[in-house]
Amino acid sequence: MSDTTANLETIRERIADAAEHSGRSPDAVTLIAVTKTMPTTPILAAIQAGVTHFGENRVQEAAAKYAPQRGTENDGLDLVPRAGITLHMIGNLQRNKAHRAAAMFDWIQSVDRPELAETLDHACAEQRHGEPLPVLIEVNLTGEPSKSGIAPEHLPRLADTITACPNLRPTGLMTIARMGAQEPELRRTFSHLRTLMENLKHTHPGDWTHLSMGMSDDYPQAIAEGATMIRLGRALFGARPK
Repeated sequence: MSDTTANLETIRERIADAAEHSGRSPDAVTLIAVTKTMPTTPILAAIQAGVTHFGENRVQEAAAKYAPQRGTENDGLDLVPRAGITLHMIGNLQRNKAHRAAAMFDWIQSVDRPELAETLDHACAEQRHGEPLPVLIEVNLTGEPSKSGIAPEHLPRLADTITACPNLRPTGLMTIARMGAQEPELRRTFSHLRTLMENLKHTHPGDWTHLSMGMSDDYPQAIAEGATMIRLGRALFGARPK
């Protein structure tokens, strides 16, 4: 059994425990394996172990590791095949990378400003042939300037923009808790995101279903507060290569 497979078994047990303690089904939580800086070998091991959702922080790095979703074949390059897997953009996305991201990724989880949403909408019209792109709005709930994400008070305006974009499909919210936060603070952060999405359900059209929150150090708390997607790198793959 590989380290990745053993880690995955532990993660699945913790997901089941956190979900059941909060009266939820473990099947309601999607594990997104974060492959930032990881080579293809552990990614392929995760696929073999049953992981189907993967997250990348940079468009260029994703293109160097994963086969394109559309367009040309692999051309002999040693890339992770895309059959049966879903690729999420989870990092800060620059507008000048939007066209490439629209073609490469199945989901964009880090939409955090109206200008990016509009650029993505135009890109999807060209790249996806009428297939709307599922997107999440990234919200900065800690106020840390080092983190991406829109401030909560500006969320309704961004939701206005996204719901008016015919080539985007709003599906939920994403956030990152403060590193090193203790459980009460974590629970408040994740509960706040859930409340923000409940409010959007009443004010904006869309499939407001997903809460992408929880990482390697805090995913049980996120699940307890309603996470439908957790983003795990170190917990699954171990320490990242330098």
